[in-house]
Amino acid sequence: MQTKYTTQDRGDKKDYQQYLEAMDAIAIEKVASASVFFEPKQGNILVDVGMASGTSTTILAQLFPQLDIIGVDINPKMVDIANETYQLPNLSFREDDGEKLLTFKENSVSGFFNCSAIHHITSYNDYDNNRAINTLRRQVELLKDKGVLVIRDFVKVEEKEVIIELSTVPKDIRPSDSDLFIQFAQTARSLAVERGFPIEELPSNKANTRRFQAHYTDVVEFIRRKDYYANWDIELQEEYGYFTQREFEALFKELGLRIILSTPIYNQWIINNRYKNEFVIYDLNGQEIGFPPTNYLIAGEKVSGAKQLQLTRHLPKTDIPFLEHSSFKNIKTDRIYDVVKRPNKVIDVIPYKLDNNGLKIVAKHGYPRPLANVDIGSPVIDGKSYSGYIPEGLALAETVDIASDIEKRFNIQASDYSTSSHSLQYYTSPGGINEKVTSMYVKLNKEVQLNTPLSEGYSGFKDSGYLHEYDAAQLLNTAQTGALVEARLEVNIYNLFFKLNIPLPKWLGAKIEIPNTSEIISSSLEELLLIQSSDYTTSEVSSGFLKTSRAIFSEIGIDNSQAILEYTYPAKYSTNTLVALPLFKQKNKVYLGLELRSLPVPQLFTDNSSILTVPAYRLNKEITNYYDLEQYITSLKIGNSCVLNFSKLGEKYFPSVGITSEQVYPYLVSLDQPTPTLRWVDIDDLYNNLEKIEDAHLLITLCRLKHSLS
Repeated sequence: MQTKYTTQDRGDKKDYQQYLEAMDAIAIEKVASASVFFEPKQGNILVDVGMASGTSTTILAQLFPQLDIIGVDINPKMVDIANETYQLPNLSFREDDGEKLLTFKENSVSGFFNCSAIHHITSYNDYDNNRAINTLRRQVELLKDKGVLVIRDFVKVEEKEVIIELSTVPKDIRPSDSDLFIQFAQTARSLAVERGFPIEELPSNKANTRRFQAHYTDVVEFIRRKDYYANWDIELQEEYGYFTQREFEALFKELGLRIILSTPIYNQWIINNRYKNEFVIYDLNGQEIGFPPTNYLIAGEKVSGAKQLQLTRHLPKTDIPFLEHSSFKNIKTDRIYDVVKRPNKVIDVIPYKLDNNGLKIVAKHGYPRPLANVDIGSPVIDGKSYSGYIPEGLALAETVDIASDIEKRFNIQASDYSTSSHSLQYYTSPGGINEKVTSMYVKLNKEVQLNTPLSEGYSGFKDSGYLHEYDAAQLLNTAQTGALVEARLEVNIYNLFFKLNIPLPKWLGAKIEIPNTSEIISSSLEELLLIQSSDYTTSEVSSGFLKTSRAIFSEIGIDNSQAILEYTYPAKYSTNTLVALPLFKQKNKVYLGLELRSLPVPQLFTDNSSILTVPAYRLNKEITNYYDLEQYITSLKIGNSCVLNFSKLGEKYFPSVGITSEQVYPYLVSLDQPTPTLRWVDIDDLYNNLEKIEDAHLLITLCRLKHSLS
């Protein structure tokens, strides 16, 4: 096969193996970020485009033994190496042009995985971004109905000018970053007739640094490859960014794909080891702007119906609202709390089975949740975008005949499961939502009917998604990329892993570093749960904290499919909440710093307003991105203690996406000292009594922390 890719030939097999080692090191993370989107249905075909060493293809084949997994690459040496290295019954490799894919038939493929592949197609075809469009159009032609197309690649940043500050200190085997940037500005896109890009040097006010004004897109191209000097000549040939996030999303919609998730990726290892203390980027006013995303992921599903949920118009309030608002006054502090309640109590139902292929969960796929992407003028800190159709657990209004409702709603009959058992109970957001959810597990003893549309009428839309069988481990991995937005399903999956004593999948986030101390004064969970208070009385006056809107939402792509939805959000703050969980190690035990708060919602259910929670902070609208958020965390004081370090604890989650668009960003924080204003509890004490914990924020952070430490 004749190609233009010969200029990137890396030599003999040994040279290729050295090149592939670095790629393979993060193959598990790359596959995990995408695997949950693919349906594990017997006989389906999943294609890994630009599979390189074949490692990612092999991981997919191991994850999906019932699928036919095919890796394709235009480079015959890659195909030979993969064939020599990996053999599985459901795995094959073939030489094919990723743009044309001539060895496949239309409507035959159930999934495409494009991992760092398409930027090769554009780079080695005259940097023509239309070749990316051709590639995706061809893949959509080959996809079956409900087939999924996933891209994990680089994203082009916005067009603007910035200032970059770089070191003048030479490195061991290459020039200094500032000298290398000047070289790169002259030689980037080395296969083009006109190479390079414009830069202007500015005066620097720091020792051992130089400053340059340049276009942000060019600056990001440099910082993403500056540490790959060993293969510099080949790196100069490639252009990583070809579409912005908005351009990706527009193209997916144009091609008839429903966007499941569109998200920038901020790989914490890359940021900590290749970005921090290596360079600084400023706007033209001299304000630091933080780091760009390291990668990008977008997943789309080929559907003939609705492509997106859209807020059509706002409506006036009604005399009998759907959401019930009430206010309560703390008789000790005079502080007023506003809370909101929906009409019915909620039960989460988690059907599951455990077999030789692992733990499987039945959940809703593509369920319409407009609040996942509603725009109310609040910043989206992480830049994630959804079509509004999400995976989430099965939920029912509380009823005396649960079995009958499970059959009516989800066509799961009582004979399909052998046992049912209660799981966790949790306040979804006890500071503002008057709701306590009960959850239960249903152990399946036979196959249930999947992939049939869920009944109309419950979501209000014509398309209510369908039942889907998910691999539970893959769902937990996907939660770390932000594709599983609904926290209730995630926390129940964690608890099921713990109950069944099943090892958790590999944690994909950064390694957790826990500071040592000798100053902890600990409390037991039992003694904290015995503390009683009843601090609230009804208030006729509102604090004005919550605001309710009522609007018509439409399904774009289906005629006459509309639903009216009431939802609530903070009137003055953003919809973003920070969870900041402090932790210390003392004598080989890990202690978490928790708050014993007095809140009205627990009192409404138990006559006790005391509840153990994780420290959480509503964020203002001026915090618009990760840089702002992390500056806020750095300046945060918890009690009389200051934050020294912090790390993300997975991606954001929605505590109750049917009521509010609130989204929560969980972090672990290291303090300079264990503040006595918090209650310090042994982590094992909490894990051993998980079902006694009722704050959903504390539950999700506990489960993720246990995962990260395993």
